[in-house]
Amino acid sequence: MKRWIPLAILAACGVLLSATLWPSSASHDDAFTSAGLLTANAEDLKATAVTGHLEVPIETGRSVLWCGTFQLVWNEICGLIGEDLHFVSDPPMVAPMNKKAFAREHIDEASYVALAGFVRDGIFEKIPRALKQKFGGKATPRFLPDRSLTPRPQDIVGYAYLFKHLEFATPLERLEEPLDFQGAPVSAFGLGPFKAAQVAMLDQVNILRYDGPDNFILELKSKSAGDPLVLAKVRPQATLGDTVAAVCRDVAAATPQKALPGDLLSVPRLNFDITRTYREIMGGLLVTHDPAVAKDLVLLSAVQNIRFEMDEKGVRLRSESHMSFGCSAKGTPEPHHVMIFDKPFLILLRRTGAPLPYFALWIGSPELLVGFKK
Repeated sequence: MKRWIPLAILAACGVLLSATLWPSSASHDDAFTSAGLLTANAEDLKATAVTGHLEVPIETGRSVLWCGTFQLVWNEICGLIGEDLHFVSDPPMVAPMNKKAFAREHIDEASYVALAGFVRDGIFEKIPRALKQKFGGKATPRFLPDRSLTPRPQDIVGYAYLFKHLEFATPLERLEEPLDFQGAPVSAFGLGPFKAAQVAMLDQVNILRYDGPDNFILELKSKSAGDPLVLAKVRPQATLGDTVAAVCRDVAAATPQKALPGDLLSVPRLNFDITRTYREIMGGLLVTHDPAVAKDLVLLSAVQNIRFEMDEKGVRLRSESHMSFGCSAKGTPEPHHVMIFDKPFLILLRRTGAPLPYFALWIGSPELLVGFKK
């Protein structure tokens, strides 16, 4: 696990940005910075679980990271073979993945590519064609499936790519003092002690619920009207999915109020590039009832990468996933609201009106947060 200096990445609830808002000359790589970047394999993280589904318990002192791309790949392969995915011996993650709680309708069509196919039908040619058609040459895939694993016509490959760039119309403040997150000094952004320049920022901060400094939900508006960023400092439910559902219910029922002059807001910056290999299902022999599907297909590769950055400028998210099935051979007013994310909190990216988010992160430890440096 490596941490590179210096960068920041934000994690928050529910903002989406259309690809058309991103300059035509830029690649998706250009949206991200390297300051404070954490690059890691999920298995090397001590206090973070990376999951393909939302039915994961929230434990004290641990973060839980989810993005919908692996579920999209799973769904596409299920559609290809005409039934749920099963193996000779199903690991525990198979049952919640087969519920397909997250699907295409939960995200806007302009932001993702998801497809699966047999090698004989040209899936390896379809993937780059779909990326170019959707993103006009700006997509920067790094986790394409390996052709050498699936050379036979009957082999199966699935792939998904998601990109979101959600800019704040007026950048918030990079805070000069560190935020103490459970004893760790981390870099933060938001609204510091009041100054006149903050007036333009206040319209971007909607307070959806405020029951005190340890129980509140807010929404940060981006240039993409249909993609609010939700941040919730709340008591967690038993699982990530239960916590997400409770927050989404509160969001739907809320009557937003604007932040007021003198309000304080401090949000940890995030900047990470995390790769998860789903070893618990790799090597499993696919069980299918379709006689047209080969009976010797083994899951040879199941990988998800999540590149996420959140700071005073907005949120950037790029995620890729693939699955490969082949032969087993391979002057200041008093603040009305004090909103300091110094304890565990939830970040969601959610399309307006969608029943589920497409990204969820419970921050239960400082492991994923950008450390503070002068």
